[in-house]
Amino acid sequence: MMRFNLQILVGGMCVFALAALPARATNYNIDWLNMSPTPLGSSVPNNSSFNLPGVGLVTVNYSIPSGFTDARFQNPLLTAGNVTSGLDNYAWTNAELFAATNNVSVSPLVGAPWNITYTFPGTVAAGSLVVGVSGLGQTTSFGGGASTAEVFQNGTFLGDWSGGGNYGPTQFTAGNPFQMQNSLTGAGGADPWWNTPLGVVRIDDAVNSLTVRFAQISGDGVGVNIGYIVPEPSTALLLGMGGVCVALRRRK
Repeated sequence: MMRFNLQILVGGMCVFALAALPARATNYNIDWLNMSPTPLGSSVPNNSSFNLPGVGLVTVNYSIPSGFTDARFQNPLLTAGNVTSGLDNYAWTNAELFAATNNVSVSPLVGAPWNITYTFPGTVAAGSLVVGVSGLGQTTSFGGGASTAEVFQNGTFLGDWSGGGNYGPTQFTAGNPFQMQNSLTGAGGADPWWNTPLGVVRIDDAVNSLTVRFAQISGDGVGVNIGYIVPEPSTALLLGMGGVCVALRRRK
C-alpha cells in the first residue's frame, strides 16, 4: 500500500514537472574554450590541446595563409553576455576568441581561405556545443567583398551579442553547411559593416570534431571559438525529474 502511494505521489510530481517544462524559459550557461596558458595577445600554438569542462581535452588545429597573424584575444564588449532564442536564454562570463587578421594587401573581391578544427576526445551530443564568430567585414571598397564563416553541420542561430559598439548584425544562412557574414555593406575599415558582434550558433548534430572555414578579405580581423552548453541547476533538476518519470513508467 505504501509503495502504491509513493508511486502516485512521485507520478503526480512528474506530471506537474513535465507539464511545466514546455511553458517555462530554460536558462543555460555557456562555457567557452579557455586557451590558457597561452597569454592573451600571443599566437595560439598549432595542434595544442585545452580542457573544455563537460567535453575534456580539445585539440585545436588551424591552417592560415602567409601574411596572416593570429592571437588569443578577449574583447571586453563580448566577454560577458547573453542571447535569447525562443524561451531559452544562454549566458556566459568568459568568452574569448581565436583571432586572425588578414594583413595581405589584395583585392577584397577574393577572400583568403583558412580554417580551424576542434577535435574532441569522443562524440559530443547534438545540441551541446555552440560556435561563436565575430568581426566579419563587408565592404564596397576596391570593388567590394565580404568575409564569411562556414560550418558543414546543421546549426541554429541563437543570436548576436555585444555590450556596446557599432556592429553590423550577423546574416545567418541555415543549412548544411550554414554560413555567417555581415548583413551590412559600406566603406572598408568603418563600422558597422566592418565588424559583426558575437554571433552564437548551436550545433545540432552529434560531432567528433568541428571545422570552421573562413574566406577573409584583406585588412579584416575575425574571431572564433567554441563553447559547451550547461543547464542551470534549476533547469537540470527538472530535466533530471523527467528522467525519473521515464524510469517509473518503465518499471510499471
